[in-house]
Amino acid sequence: MSPTPVHGPLKYLLMAVGCLAVAAATLGVFLPLIPTVPFLLLATFCFSRSSARMQVWLFNNRLLGPYLRNYLERKGLTRKQLISSLVSLWVGMAIAITIAPVVAVKWGLAAIAVAVSIHLIRMKRLLPGEE
Repeated sequence: MSPTPVHGPLKYLLMAVGCLAVAAATLGVFLPLIPTVPFLLLATFCFSRSSARMQVWLFNNRLLGPYLRNYLERKGLTRKQLISSLVSLWVGMAIAITIAPVVAVKWGLAAIAVAVSIHLIRMKRLLPGEE
């Protein structure tokens, strides 16, 4: 079942958020502390409801498409992608946990980081060049 497309101002808002997510994902390809796949998943969500053309472009993009397809098709991650994802996850969470004012929020963030880490570690490993 395909997602229901939206119309009007919400369509343009979703397209804008999708484009910002693509920009952040592109930075994540080159900067190890910015995660790539979560931003690509956000962009896919936004484009699936606002622009089929942008969604097709994203999946077929030479730079970003392989990250997205490998994740969605459960092919796996390369060792470099795994390490980059884990480092960026824990650096980001450490900062968030440090500045969070409520202890329950700190524990919640730590639990999320552990769950995401387990998910990433359990994913299949790809050899370099398979991505």
